[in-house]
Amino acid sequence: MTMISNEKKRKKVAIVGMGVTGVSVLREWTREKEKGRAVDITVFGDEKTFGRGFPYQKEDDLIIMNQPADLATIIPEEKDDFVHWLKEKGEKDPRKGYYPRAVFGNYLNDRMKSWLEQSKARVIKEKVETIRPLDGHCFRVCSTSLTEDFDYVHLCVGNAPYEDDYNLVHHPHFIANPFPLKEKLQSIPFGVSLGVLGTGLTSIDILRYAREERPDLSLSFYSQSGRFKTARGETIPYTYKYFTEENIKKTKEKNDGWISLTTYLNWMIKEINHRGIQLEHDWWFQDFGSIEKVQRDIMDPYILGVVQTLILGLDPFLTEMWGALTEKDKNRFIEDYGEIWDKVRSSFPKESGEILVEEWKKEAISVYGKVHDVIKRENHFEVLLEKNVKKEVEYLINATGSIKNVDWKIGRMPLLAQLLSERVLQPEVFGGVQVTMPNLSAISQRYGVLHQFKVHGPLIAGIQFGNNSIDILSETAQTAVQSIIQKDFS
Repeated sequence: MTMISNEKKRKKVAIVGMGVTGVSVLREWTREKEKGRAVDITVFGDEKTFGRGFPYQKEDDLIIMNQPADLATIIPEEKDDFVHWLKEKGEKDPRKGYYPRAVFGNYLNDRMKSWLEQSKARVIKEKVETIRPLDGHCFRVCSTSLTEDFDYVHLCVGNAPYEDDYNLVHHPHFIANPFPLKEKLQSIPFGVSLGVLGTGLTSIDILRYAREERPDLSLSFYSQSGRFKTARGETIPYTYKYFTEENIKKTKEKNDGWISLTTYLNWMIKEINHRGIQLEHDWWFQDFGSIEKVQRDIMDPYILGVVQTLILGLDPFLTEMWGALTEKDKNRFIEDYGEIWDKVRSSFPKESGEILVEEWKKEAISVYGKVHDVIKRENHFEVLLEKNVKKEVEYLINATGSIKNVDWKIGRMPLLAQLLSERVLQPEVFGGVQVTMPNLSAISQRYGVLHQFKVHGPLIAGIQFGNNSIDILSETAQTAVQSIIQKDFS
């Protein structure tokens, strides 16, 4: 194992993970280096997802993004950068198109290669195994073949592993991680029954792929709700009257920095009324994501589109709004409105909704809710539903989403387990780990606030609420890097 001593004249930056957040951090340090900052950049990442990240790895073109091209960019100041890249590749009118995730991965990889060249960054295509603070001024990073000290570390490792609520991960007929789908589904024998655990966006990906490439599989879906996300409605241009930077600031000033959940709910109702739409209280508690409701929303997408547009447009304010809630109000939001918010905000394209409805109508799929347990048998599984109803499937694929509440026992992610076990990172009650906002500095029970250790992406979703969008992940990389520049390079 090579040991390299820390160089005193230049600052050394380690970027651990090279998906959307890692590439965004690279972009920002490349800009700083072009300004003459004396920094040396090293990027770490595994070969398979390097420069793409887990969601945008090489995959079948049937697996598409859940947002149109004009809402996806890796350069915050250039909102149409992905659109322009697509035009350069021969697409004539890409703005509102829903492109394969692998295509966005190609775009991300292109931009990364350019910044790697500009910054002369060193590339280490290995997973980092441990990160440990040294004397409060630097961090020792160990990968498979390298041990080196860095002045600054950006942890950009993406999502935690998928949930395994029923302890199935070691069963030979259980697919714990569904991606890449082409590889995972092709490994399943011909003509078997395949159960999908979860009815989120990943389940729609599985449906789309299986429908075209594995129609021999008998497909069924299982979750607590038995309902999917919503289909994307009409995108309605909107200017906020209540959810504004000025209004949020004034309300916080009047209330010692707090804003109540009741205030947000009132603003939401007023914004919708401002559009000339009067929604009954019951509208918010419909069976969102049921196949019948998806069918209705596809036929009449206007009202849902107004609400989706309103919610999606809140992205620039979400972190501040979440931080202004008390812990009690955060918990109330999650318990009373969390599922509604998630199903309306995390929508899938209309085309995917049409496929879902079509397959359901011709009874090509089955959907079940109120899952109580999953029993492992030698060559199959029994899914237990309410009233002791059992459904038998030969294979199960995991679409439950990533683990939110992390701890040191997270065995499928050794680096995170080490950081939590040694109290370098501190779990956050609402998911992920604790950081300061907006600087993303790690909060450690053992070391205090680690200004030189930044944590990005889904691992901080409990603090940076709603950060599962490309624009939020990309923009906050700017703030994190600038907090270092202002403190240590001024």
